[in-house]
Amino acid sequence: MRMTLRVIAIGSVVVFFAVVTWVVFMPAVLWDPPQTIIAQQYPPNVAHGRTLYYSNQCNYCHTLYVRPQDVGMGQTSSGGNYVFDRPVTLGSERSGPDLSYIGRKRSEAWELDHLKHPRDFSPLSIMPNFYQLKESDLRDIVAYLFNQGDLVSQQRMIPPENTIYLGISDPIPFPTATVTPGVDQGWPTWNAAHLQEGKEIYIQRCMTCHGCAGNGLGSYGGHQVVTPADYKALPFKAMPDDEWFWHVSEGLPGTLMPVWKATLSEQQRWYVIRYLQQMFSRVFYRDPAEGDPPPSYASLKNPLPNDASVVEAGKHTYTRECMVCHGDAGRGEGPYRSALEPLPPDFGDGGYVDFTDGDYFWRISEGLPWTAMPIWKLQYDSTARWQLVRYIRSIFTQTQPRPPQPETPEGDFAFVFPQSYKGRTWPPGTSYDGGKSAYIRYCAGCHGVAGDGTGWDGAYLHPVPANLHDQLTETNPPDELMAKLSYGIEDTAMPPWLEWMPFNQRWALVKYIVDTFQKGVPGGQSLFDPNTLPAQYVTYDNGIYEEEGNKISVSNGKTIFMRFCSSCHGANGAGNGPGLKDLASDGPAPFPSNMPDAYVFWRAHDGITGTIMPAFQRVQEHSFFNATFLPEGSQFLGEADLRDVAAYLASKK
Repeated sequence: MRMTLRVIAIGSVVVFFAVVTWVVFMPAVLWDPPQTIIAQQYPPNVAHGRTLYYSNQCNYCHTLYVRPQDVGMGQTSSGGNYVFDRPVTLGSERSGPDLSYIGRKRSEAWELDHLKHPRDFSPLSIMPNFYQLKESDLRDIVAYLFNQGDLVSQQRMIPPENTIYLGISDPIPFPTATVTPGVDQGWPTWNAAHLQEGKEIYIQRCMTCHGCAGNGLGSYGGHQVVTPADYKALPFKAMPDDEWFWHVSEGLPGTLMPVWKATLSEQQRWYVIRYLQQMFSRVFYRDPAEGDPPPSYASLKNPLPNDASVVEAGKHTYTRECMVCHGDAGRGEGPYRSALEPLPPDFGDGGYVDFTDGDYFWRISEGLPWTAMPIWKLQYDSTARWQLVRYIRSIFTQTQPRPPQPETPEGDFAFVFPQSYKGRTWPPGTSYDGGKSAYIRYCAGCHGVAGDGTGWDGAYLHPVPANLHDQLTETNPPDELMAKLSYGIEDTAMPPWLEWMPFNQRWALVKYIVDTFQKGVPGGQSLFDPNTLPAQYVTYDNGIYEEEGNKISVSNGKTIFMRFCSSCHGANGAGNGPGLKDLASDGPAPFPSNMPDAYVFWRAHDGITGTIMPAFQRVQEHSFFNATFLPEGSQFLGEADLRDVAAYLASKK
């Protein structure tokens, strides 16, 4: 056939309609996938809502399908999900979230309000308002959205979406071991269970974000829009193995959690999961039973000189890495210690007399079995670890002489004033009460609630913590206080807080110290009114509290009162505690005779703004202490502790 213009035109039309028929019409005729449980027969209002959904171009921004690579959005879509959709129009661009599984995840009222005023729910949303539609049309769109997905409303965690992960569990059995009295089996059982390998992976790959305590507060965690997971909390405490393996393998969309299947073998992923579960999520107390250092460590002696610069370098590393668990005074009272088992040790309990340099270096380098103690040889060279040994032995366990420290003519420890701090003061808006909160949390353990240097953690330290009342006669300007807070004081336990505490929080502390111990803040006048309480405390009731299985301990209340309160209030509540001696600020008023428990709980819980009375609830990490387990030196006061204090004061009326 001759290829004339007419033939070409007719042929092109035939080809065009053939392609359209094959691509558009034939699938509609032949497409008959098996129906899944996702597919729903549309009632009239839902069908109308679907029509409105597409006629208002919702599919331009929202899709209704999950691709295999969309980890974390629900099960991968299949043709059977859409057997009632004619035509199948699944959306084109994800400017907004995919809506495949949105059904019943939010209420119909929420969906309706969101269609009318989307920026009330997401201020930066680019979604248009649809208030111009009739109320009945909006409700039909809501009905369509409300019926998307598998209709499971209470899906708090998205399960693995395919058979690769669904239902699998840790394939590596825990080994058995023969119990031999008198034989330390910590390391053999730990290694046999592959937990050292899991810890090594965690330290090298995960700790920067999730932290050495597994609480999602690693040194890089705060730089992320989505906070890393806290493995000590729900849902991780109850998460099944298949979800663990899925998340570790595939990462999490919208976060910096890596796809670890790309670099870790299946076995390595199970090792790190086992470590996370045993140390953070499914933890219980086990004796480390580590035994003595192996020969390669036992005979080691510290090669670094015992001088102030070495100790100071060790203090910087300790403040940056160790303080969060072991505490700034080495008493095991760090802010991230909660839910760790066993708890970090108390370096000031006198139990380290027989420890050699090798004992310390071994534990710092290799960690301890059946504990969360990191393997610091993976992060720091031997010099930094030996510096840590010098610092811990000199300042905390005090099992080696303190290095000689030159003194200033005034007798104070030498302090080199950094030029960058000269002439500075706190920025406008710095909060006195913010500084008070930081003080009670980070400083009172050594310097005391009243600042007289008699804190419960620091009594054993040498030199003893500073008495801040001396600020009244030996006034330090704000720039010098800020510098000392930032860099610490050589040859003492005073931390270099710049390693850990944000800049503005340090300035708030400086303001608190200046106003409290140099200028003085008001107090003393009784604010008590037995008939006036904030709304949240009016219904305070010990009877119901005890009926629900809790106990109130007057003896525990006395212990807490004497530790935290008596330095200002006095042993009998007369407002004449020993911590008020030479204090620039006013002390508290005597306790009224008719003070109810609710009032005591309120003031101890919230503090009193603009006075030296702190809010003890602000130092709470977890309310896990009671009359039996309140450890020496703890400043973590939970509800039970504050109720006990109120009961103790009531018993003295």
